[in-house]
Formats: sequence, structure tokens, C-alpha cells
Amino acid sequence: MIFSVTMLWSCEQFQADSEDPVLARVGSETLTLSMAIDNIPRSVIFQDTLSAINQYQENWVERKIIENEARRIGLQNNRDFQQRMERLESQLLKSALTDAILNQHIDEIEVSYEDAQNYYQANRDRFILDEKYVRFRHMTTRTRVESDNAKRDLMRGDSWQDVANRYSINPEAQVLESERFIPISMAASGVPAMNRFLNVIGITEISPTQQHGGYFHFVQLMEERPEGDHPDLDWLMDQITDWLFMERSQRVINSYKRNLYLQAEANNEIEKTNVEDVDTSLIINVLERTNN
Repeated sequence: MIFSVTMLWSCEQFQADSEDPVLARVGSETLTLSMAIDNIPRSVIFQDTLSAINQYQENWVERKIIENEARRIGLQNNRDFQQRMERLESQLLKSALTDAILNQHIDEIEVSYEDAQNYYQANRDRFILDEKYVRFRHMTTRTRVESDNAKRDLMRGDSWQDVANRYSINPEAQVLESERFIPISMAASGVPAMNRFLNVIGITEISPTQQHGGYFHFVQLMEERPEGDHPDLDWLMDQITDWLFMERSQRVINSYKRNLYLQAEANNEIEKTNVEDVDTSLIINVLERTNN
């Protein structure tokens, strides 16, 4: 409440009776509430709205003070600055054109589930596991008693979800992890003893409890896939979709660039000197001036 009153009182100095109050002013530039909200990530602003706005306000003021000082001493006229601005503009224009081209051809480059499935079937031999993969349950509790109780509940047939909710320090993450196959070299790698147990215990077997990092851990091996086996399509769906999307996007971009080049040639807009005909001494002189 104190922040709100202070903020509104300050805003009245800049802009009275406005639906979009001014949060700050530096020189001739102003920051409004809507500008701040538009530039704060949704996840941040919903977590702590007033704190996020206040932090953005402080950062904005500091940034503008620095920008104004740089302009005051004429850094914007510096040759190096101008060259960097030109490179940045070139990169932004290229990126904007790429986005525009892809948006125009979105129907051509979108990848369906069937597309990914067909690609997987046609290239199945390219997807081979280079080590053993395992699916397992990892329980982390605050006390040994909780760990023992969790083992007891699993052995008497309680669901993994229920057991995790009762005893795990992070049930959502550990249930999600238990649904995926993971390379054995990375499985429970944060707790070395658990990784070692996963290499030796059998399917559905539960490991001994070990203390690590102030908590108590055990693992239960649920499934394993041997090295040299073929992974399931679900493991690769996102990866294959990304590959196909990038491949199709690049094909569209290359075609567009090739047509641009041919059109520029047809319009006599391109002139190029044969670099091999340039006097070597001139190249050396330019290099020396650049280094100086």
C-alpha cells in the first residue's frame, strides 16, 4: 500500500488524471505504466507485480541516464560506434526479412506428426542408442524414516504418484522424471551412489537408502533399453520436428535468396571486381591503416 500511494503521488507530478500514469522521467523521455508492463516478462510480473514494476522502473532510469551521458559526450558520432550500428541494423534487417519470408510460407514448413513419423521410419537405422537408457523412480526425502515409509508404501502397492506426494521434497519433478528414459551416464548423476545402484539393481528392485546433500535418497529401476537398441518415436518427436522445420525453413530461405540474386543480376544491380586483379600492395596498405 505504501508503494502504491508513493507511486501515484509521484505520477501526479508528471501526468495528472491519466489512465496510464507516468512512472519516471529522465530528460525529455518518460516511462509509463503500460510501457513497463509490456516489457516485463509475464512470469516475472505475475509472481510479484509491484516489485517487478519497481525494479523495471529503477533499471529504466539508470539506463536512460547512461544513454543520455553517452550522447552528451558524442559517443554516437564515434566511427566505431557507427560501424557497429550499421552491422546491427544489417543483422536486424536480415532477421526481420527471414521472419517475414517464413511467415509467408508457414504452410510449407510446418511439420505434422505424420511427417515426423514418416521421417523416423525412413531413417530408423540412423537412430540407435549409443548407451543403455533407463527409466527409474528417484525418491528424495527429508528424513530416513520418510524414506523407509516411502519404500514400504511402494512395496505394498501404493501408486508412485501418491507416494511421491506424501514423502518427496519435490514430487512434481520426481514424478515427471520417472516418466522419461534417460542415458545411464546421466541417470541420477547428482547423487553418485544412486547412479551406481541403477547400474546393478534389477527391474522394479529398490536400492538401499543413501544420505546425500542433507537428504535421503533411493531409486527404483522400472525399465531399461540396451545400447544398440532403437529409441521409441516419442523420445525423438521434438528433435525430429525441429530438424525438419529447420531443413524446410532453410530450403525456403535459400530459394528466396537465390531468386533475389538472380533478379538483381537481371536488373544489372550487381558489379563485382575480380579480387585477384587487385594490387597486393593496396591490400597491405589498407590492412596497415585498419590496424593503426
